[in-house]
Amino acid sequence: MSQALEKALTGQPWSVSELIFDLADVFDDEGRPIAERRARASIRAGVPMEMKECPYSDLRQGKLMNTSALVQVSRHYNTVMADLAGFRAQAGGRNANWTDILAAVLDQLARPAIHLLTSRDPHSPVPASDAVSHKLGAGFFGVMQTLHERLALGAEIPVTAAAFLSLITETQALIGAGEVCAGSPPMIRNACTALIEGSPEHAITLPAQRLTIGYCLALQVELGIFWRLYDRHYYRQLLAGPDFSHQRPFNKYLTDLAHTEAASAALAGMDLPLGDRLPEALSPACRAKLGAALTGDAAPELWQPDFKAVLRLLEEPGSVVGYTGDKVQFAQQAACYAHAFRSFRQEISAKEAELRAVLGYDPHTPVHLGPLAFMPPKALPWFERVVGIRLGDSGYFDGSRVGVRQLQAIT
Repeated sequence: MSQALEKALTGQPWSVSELIFDLADVFDDEGRPIAERRARASIRAGVPMEMKECPYSDLRQGKLMNTSALVQVSRHYNTVMADLAGFRAQAGGRNANWTDILAAVLDQLARPAIHLLTSRDPHSPVPASDAVSHKLGAGFFGVMQTLHERLALGAEIPVTAAAFLSLITETQALIGAGEVCAGSPPMIRNACTALIEGSPEHAITLPAQRLTIGYCLALQVELGIFWRLYDRHYYRQLLAGPDFSHQRPFNKYLTDLAHTEAASAALAGMDLPLGDRLPEALSPACRAKLGAALTGDAAPELWQPDFKAVLRLLEEPGSVVGYTGDKVQFAQQAACYAHAFRSFRQEISAKEAELRAVLGYDPHTPVHLGPLAFMPPKALPWFERVVGIRLGDSGYFDGSRVGVRQLQAIT
């Protein structure tokens, strides 16, 4: 049973975004695990997983492919394509933008999760066509993440099947060694064309609820991408920038960890996402607030409480990573980072309340966002190690002390 679904059904902190990728123990009504070969061995036991060399003349050629899964995909392909065409016809049609297309991908990706939430039965088998939709959406999702990252950083990408297929080739999505059962090249091209251009002549009419859910998820993902780019920027600043020389880890373990992560941080993006590229669906006030958070220009009263707390904590002993640089500058940086964390989490959680209202769940149950919408921060643990205090549930530096023992358990 999905732990995220159990939490949703029992009133524990949960989110739709968490459930979408928590389907490892879930089966479709044809007896196949939604996660296919990513499911645990005990789940896959007795399920046909015939592996053959991939015959397609691309990067997959000669790699082992799960032909049992491909047989199922082929059997439900036309049904799923009609479903995708139906969403696209109602979401932008021929004049769709990249948000419309992201909503269509997320609608497909979320089919099993929405089925389970709607049935409210943790043992309800997911329709096989929904399982195939999920597989299709999962293949497209990584490409859409890359595309929306580039849009957030200022790129102009035409909304065409050719541009999308070019990005697939560049990122080796669908045709890479890890995607050996994504279907034949014609199936992939047809699916991409249907996603980008739509196929009104083959479309079916879908309930408006589908579009509401798809667009709520799309806004969550778009905001999550801005957050991830922002976090990645500060991760690089802390561990691969000038500030790194001012950090004094408490012991050899932390020193080694710092140098290992510094090598990783050096590969992270250094550019901040652009405020004027924030999703158009946001209100002007929200766009202004998040835009200011991205650039560090938020009103001082929004980050001053953390600034004062961090500045005081930097002067106290007990931090597991000492800091010898400009403490005022570091305190302001940490405070602005915490403000951005709160701001993005708040807006993404607000969309979660809308999703719950549509699905008939209590919008006031605490939210636990999944990585689909809000990636765990990479820079935050290093801010916490220097400050010596964790970011609390409130989003302020008012949590527990960071100790070496707890740190080792986490990392």
